[in-house]
Amino acid sequence: MKKFIALTLCLLMVVSCFVGCGKKEEEAVDLVVWTGYEEGTPTYDVVNEMIAKFEEERGVNLEVVHYGRDLATILGTALEAGERVDVFPLGSQQQLAANVEYTMDITDYITGSDMLDRAYPIHMKTIMEYGGNEGRYHAIPTVSSFNSFWYNKAAFEAAGITETPETIEEFEAVCDALVAAGYAPMALDAAYAVSTFAPLLERYCGQEAVQAMMYEGGFAENEGFVKACQKIIDWKAAGYYDANSPSEWPASQNKIGLTQENVMVFTGAWLPGEIEKMTGADLEWGCFKFPYEPTGLGTYSTTCSCTCNCINVNCENPDLAWEYLYYMCTGEVDKAITDAEGYLVNDRTMEPAPTFTEAKVMLENTTEVMDYSAGLHANADIKTSVNDVIVGLYAGNYATGEEAAAAFEALVIG
Repeated sequence: MKKFIALTLCLLMVVSCFVGCGKKEEEAVDLVVWTGYEEGTPTYDVVNEMIAKFEEERGVNLEVVHYGRDLATILGTALEAGERVDVFPLGSQQQLAANVEYTMDITDYITGSDMLDRAYPIHMKTIMEYGGNEGRYHAIPTVSSFNSFWYNKAAFEAAGITETPETIEEFEAVCDALVAAGYAPMALDAAYAVSTFAPLLERYCGQEAVQAMMYEGGFAENEGFVKACQKIIDWKAAGYYDANSPSEWPASQNKIGLTQENVMVFTGAWLPGEIEKMTGADLEWGCFKFPYEPTGLGTYSTTCSCTCNCINVNCENPDLAWEYLYYMCTGEVDKAITDAEGYLVNDRTMEPAPTFTEAKVMLENTTEVMDYSAGLHANADIKTSVNDVIVGLYAGNYATGEEAAAAFEALVIG
């Protein structure tokens, strides 16, 4: 009987040992990190390499799950269910606003570091605003996304253009010089029609006026709106756009790389890398903000967003979580990741890739952010019809600015 009891105790000790080891292994995960990186991409490999260095240098164990594009659909459910996700990204400041209750206030970490000196002020400003808590921060930025004119520097040089334009008048002079040199100044695919028309409207009308007109009408009576429409008509007649525009994406933009007949395109920060992948062209890129109109009502702002890296409000190891975020979003680590992605470095104390030299200056001097559509999509009920009218404007369907304005009026008033 004694032998039986002894054997039983031994077995219990062995079982307890295995159970205990299992618990220790589970508890050994210091942070659970979710990302949106895609397996098989250069960025994915660089990120994993940097995470491995962090684990080795700090002596910690991170459970990292790369969900790729599926992250956006999975994350919300996981946060709502209280699943352990210590560190996670949100795709924009708007997504931060929608999920801020799940994010930790990390203001003290940020102000206790040099993060405000490293991050672009416009990103920190919008993160604060969308966090809904004045003076407080619930994320740090990565992956800058902003719209601007991207141009082939070689074509500018061939046309004798030495400076980028700041006003509409200067922009037209640039286009005239490019036309005289045998270029079609602007590429335009239908996919970018709204985002290209939006800043022109913002310059002449101001975004709030555009938003109001999308519900109340009054397009023809708005002098700025008519002028903006007329500019598109005049620019098309002057040969400022590719002859086949608006084309189906990416036919027009690809000419910048394939034939170099087109020189500029107004779109997001992904454009240089996209054209390089699609066409194999290795161009020297420049960048400038959509020009302003001195007589207009706009703010000379641009569309600007960023991925927001957050710490879960329920994270039990926030010091380590902050250390991880800071490590991944600053210095040589940040530069290695953003260079692999083909984006502007997030840490502005670091030298950007040559493609983004001018973009860095532009973003540092951006103080206001406009909506992607400058209010053109304020009325969701007519969004598709608005897009059709804008594409038609670029296609030459309207003879005058007044006629184009009347087409918009018909959508709202009927």
